[in-house]
Amino acid sequence: MIQDIKKYNVWLVYVCMWVFSFFTVWYTAIVMYYTLVHVTKSGYASDFIKNISTLSNVPMRSFYISIFMLIALFCFVSIRPKLKFFYHHQMIPIFIELGFSLILMKNISFSATCILFIVIADCLMYVDKPFDRSICIILVFLAYMFSNYGYLSNYIPMISFQEYLSVYNSRTQGLLMGIEVTLTNLNIVLFIAYIFLYLQRQMNETQKFASLNAELKRLNIQLKGYANLREKMGETKERNRLAREIHDTLGHTLTGLSVGLEACQVMIDRDVNVTKAQLGILQESAKRGLTDVRRSVDKLKPDALERYSLKEALDMMIMDFQKLTDVTILYLCHLPLVNLNADEEEIVYRVVQEGMTNSVRHGHATKIYVSIAQADNNLIIIIEDNGQGCKDVNPGFGIHHLTERINLLQGRIRYYGDKGFELIVEIPMRRGENNG
Repeated sequence: MIQDIKKYNVWLVYVCMWVFSFFTVWYTAIVMYYTLVHVTKSGYASDFIKNISTLSNVPMRSFYISIFMLIALFCFVSIRPKLKFFYHHQMIPIFIELGFSLILMKNISFSATCILFIVIADCLMYVDKPFDRSICIILVFLAYMFSNYGYLSNYIPMISFQEYLSVYNSRTQGLLMGIEVTLTNLNIVLFIAYIFLYLQRQMNETQKFASLNAELKRLNIQLKGYANLREKMGETKERNRLAREIHDTLGHTLTGLSVGLEACQVMIDRDVNVTKAQLGILQESAKRGLTDVRRSVDKLKPDALERYSLKEALDMMIMDFQKLTDVTILYLCHLPLVNLNADEEEIVYRVVQEGMTNSVRHGHATKIYVSIAQADNNLIIIIEDNGQGCKDVNPGFGIHHLTERINLLQGRIRYYGDKGFELIVEIPMRRGENNG
């Protein structure tokens, strides 16, 4: 029960503000109305007119207008959350409330300005944008400051609440004025309580967000640890697979060739024809073994290139890398990546992958520029970043591995670290030739 009260304490104070504002407005309007009725029926009209500073045009009509405005304001506040238009134009309902309030206060001689506290509370509760909220609060506060009978009576003919009480004896005047002051003070106290609870709730939400942010950072670190562990497990699994493949294919083939060649050494002096036949069998076995090895090596091809074209695989890799690292990657390809051999597609994919990884891991770059173009019959890949750079680049395993792959294709690799890091790769294009 206590937790529920703490959860809805701001709302409860807001409801109390409405209740006491109702009492204040109704009390003020009714006192004014019945005072006029009493003056009229008792024959004190001439004395009353002599004691007041001005004469309102239609005093009776002012009572009905004030009551109508109060009911209209309450109905508008009640239905506003159901009108979707106001979700996108949150300042408009505040201006409408302010208009209703000013008309209401004008018709009761600005004797119940507490109704503006409701409008300020609505500014805090319903206006989301800080700038719009500030504008609305400033306007309502200005209206509150200038809603003063002593100031406005110089421009608008009004009868003050104290002048209405002048027809009663001193005891009745004190009682009626005491009730009015008590209701006004209660409204001020409730408004201060509302502001205090509202600020307290905002602070609690800020602390909650800070706590959630800290928890999110902790989980992110934990997730990175799981990702590294999964990566190592994947590497171990891949090494085990390669070991099985080598044992089952290459090991078996080499063992058979070794035994067969030993037999040929023994048989060559005895029967050349039988030895030739045996060598033919060994040749076929070597071809089958080579086919098995190629099949095993083909499984090392990136999974993205197995399922997508090179262009699609690069687009997906760059998009995923941007999402994971929050690094801006500017990618530009000046030629259609078609009719390339499988080994050329793989080296293009690996160069871009390794270049972006090094830019973030070693250079801590925030922007990476990837360009793929053609010069003569060479495929040119350029990767640059705005990272820390290094004058003396010490190539690691990744660059060594890329260099070996590129050399196999008679390509060329260059890298510079003076301003950020720059990687340039040139690969001769065979355009779909089968290189065996």
